[in-house]
Amino acid sequence: MRRWAGILIAGCCATTAHSASLQEALDRYAAGDAASAASIYADLAGQGDPKAQFNLALMFYAGEGVPQSWTDSFRWAWRAKLNGVEQAEILLGRIDASIGKPEREALAEELIAELAAPIAYGDGKAMLRMAIIAQDLLPRPDMVKAYVWQAMAVAAGLDAAVPFREGTFRSLSEKDRIKAQSEARTTFEDWCSESPAPVASCTIVN
Repeated sequence: MRRWAGILIAGCCATTAHSASLQEALDRYAAGDAASAASIYADLAGQGDPKAQFNLALMFYAGEGVPQSWTDSFRWAWRAKLNGVEQAEILLGRIDASIGKPEREALAEELIAELAAPIAYGDGKAMLRMAIIAQDLLPRPDMVKAYVWQAMAVAAGLDAAVPFREGTFRSLSEKDRIKAQSEARTTFEDWCSESPAPVASCTIVN
């Protein structure tokens, strides 16, 4: 069995259910029971735990405890990436070229569906994740769409999204800048009319 213990991520402490379970998975892996470790990671990954998502991606990449599947590794590494696990970028770099257009489009649909609920309630971080999907995951990057979601994140109150929005805007052609701003306004109007928790500025555009 190939050993990945040096790069699997552990919980920071043992005081919460998630971190304790992550440590238990690491202990089982270190003891040679990769299948049990993978099962624990899968449960936690499905609940949205970023570290478990990355560790599960590693196990699919190496084929330890689960059938080797770079497609599944790609799916979980992308979730870890969207949730802020920096190491996921390295793993994605190893397998990105092997993932085809159908797999990319299918994953994009999955992730977009998962982000729908938090976006409806004005989660700026979820909107920023949509921008990352448009920019980095789709077979053909859509920088206009990336700008739209970055602008939405700023409108929802996420100030951290401003540098991303401005950087994307500068990368667009003059024609696409007007298009991007128009689409962002329309998207914001639509969101305001459908959101159960609209922001105060919705009264300005409606």
